[in-house]
Amino acid sequence: MMQAIAGICGPAVGTDRHCEKMLACLTVSTPRLCMQEFGQGSGVAIFGSATYGQPAQALADPRPAPVPAGNCLLLADSRLDNRTELSGQLDLSPGSTDEQLLIAAWQQWGPAMADHLLGGFALACWDARQKTLFLARDHAGERPLHFARRLTNNGAFAFASMPLALCALPWIGRSIDIRRMAFLLSLAEAQTSQTFFRGVEGLRPGHWLKLTPEGMEIRRYWHPSDARPIRYRRDQDYVEDLRERLDRAVGDRLESSTGIASELSGGLDSSSVTVTAARLLAGLGQRVTAFTGVPVAGYDGRALPGRFGDEGNIAAAAAALYPNIDHVRLDAAGRDLVQASLRYSRLTGEPTLNPTNQLWLDAILDGVHSRGLRVLLQAGDGNATISYGGLAGLGDLFRRGRWFTLLRQTRQLRAGGDISWRAAAAWATGPIIPLRLRRLFQPEMKAFSFNFSPVHPDRAAEYGLQERVFEAFYGSDASSESARHQMYESVDPGVTNAAAAAGWQVELRDPTHDKRIYEFCFGIPAEQYLVGGQARSLIRRAMQGRLPESTLRRTDRGLQAADWYLVMGGQREQIAAELWRTERSPLVRHLIDTPRLRALLDNWPQTGHDKPEVNSQWHLALSRGISAASFLAEHDPDMPSENV
Repeated sequence: MMQAIAGICGPAVGTDRHCEKMLACLTVSTPRLCMQEFGQGSGVAIFGSATYGQPAQALADPRPAPVPAGNCLLLADSRLDNRTELSGQLDLSPGSTDEQLLIAAWQQWGPAMADHLLGGFALACWDARQKTLFLARDHAGERPLHFARRLTNNGAFAFASMPLALCALPWIGRSIDIRRMAFLLSLAEAQTSQTFFRGVEGLRPGHWLKLTPEGMEIRRYWHPSDARPIRYRRDQDYVEDLRERLDRAVGDRLESSTGIASELSGGLDSSSVTVTAARLLAGLGQRVTAFTGVPVAGYDGRALPGRFGDEGNIAAAAAALYPNIDHVRLDAAGRDLVQASLRYSRLTGEPTLNPTNQLWLDAILDGVHSRGLRVLLQAGDGNATISYGGLAGLGDLFRRGRWFTLLRQTRQLRAGGDISWRAAAAWATGPIIPLRLRRLFQPEMKAFSFNFSPVHPDRAAEYGLQERVFEAFYGSDASSESARHQMYESVDPGVTNAAAAAGWQVELRDPTHDKRIYEFCFGIPAEQYLVGGQARSLIRRAMQGRLPESTLRRTDRGLQAADWYLVMGGQREQIAAELWRTERSPLVRHLIDTPRLRALLDNWPQTGHDKPEVNSQWHLALSRGISAASFLAEHDPDMPSENV
């Protein structure tokens, strides 16, 4: 199970009550504590460690604990996938704990230790001899880690797994970063370490932080752009390599668990992970329980263009190929959207961007927990790795002057139903044609609308959000490489993983985040994703014989929460009441266009739920606006009392 960590480092920190305050925010109950002091006048490091969901207990013994392993104290939230390799390299016994391995790694390699680790981790190491605090986070951000660089309270530096823990410190508090919120709600968010609370930052995936008496250094130690080129003579060699890596990535995430669950949609990513787990567990005589979110009763089967809304039967076809898969369908019937959004924000310290999706994820987590399972496999980064579409590679071919190859691939893609001539031309020429010129002749760009954002028009104008969003949507795919880099940088699952551990005692594990998968998928030629004239060709070829042909041949994609109009329509009174309640918050009125949200509720659409313009406003803008309003009202110091 995941562990939450927290600590304060600096001269004259004060009492351990500050650490207790942080730990109390890290879990729905609280904590086991570990404290260490290194000499009067030389600085103090107070660390805490809490298992999510464990019973509360107070600091029983505030005296310094014994100093382990050469004046180094280390706490980690970790799941190491290369323990055997590390044990050999560090001359430790195979039964060594993660903490022993990590301390030895720090002593041998220093900050370069992060380069030697596989798996998910967030760690804090205090080296008393060097007077150095070292923080590091895994390459994909599977474990969260935050810090406050605000050097107040006599120069104290604080870190914690989750942002709300740092907000509990009196010199930090809960001041909301309105600009950051506006960017999130408009999907114009630039990659940043800033959280939604001023003064609280997140250590980015693939980064480490070192604090010494001379100052603080933050450095990126890994990125997919670091991947070495991988070149084989045969196309089939790439397929076999991906299969081997996916088997290892999934297999490592089956370790240390006696009950495995998996999310199973109708798409290629989760299907590939689920059936790979089933194949590996079959040899051990074990089963996997696969959960599929499906629409509520009354759903009419319609979805947005190019999407399908009910993934139940498609997922069932994949599950039926494996006798050791128990397939479970769940829907969002009876689930409260407002309360689910509030629960998520209280667990994570941020609003949920997709409240209707959160309902079916909550349903799956409830199903996993109620069956006594403790691990849920996911495939959240498949679009950037194993099932990358590859269409941005057409632009690479155009720029390199490979005209005949471009024409051949376009013809093959068109014959397979993956692309039209117009779309192929847009992919091929987009990177070199100025954005303003492209806007004149591309229909989808001319039809672009900002109506999915619930942000107040004054704030949108103040931050230039509409143009920023347009550029983010249409101006960033300069090459196949940069498109994948952007997808990698936009994914940070840490707080969501921690929320599942705290709220359901379920550990989320994602093989598509595996470092070896990243290095392969970013190291191979982009053409491998289009072999045979089919987008997402690599995963389709790799899963031949493992997934149904009907799944492998699909060109449309699943759509979660396609039943939003039924779920939200049945809760209009509750949503209206929450809007009325939160509208009393000055922060809410400042950022959210509440009059527009009221108008949307008052003019509920009876038809056209599958139309983009209807979905954008009544689904996305309204649900996200309510979620953000609930979050803001909870942290607004000027929000009137509920009793007023």
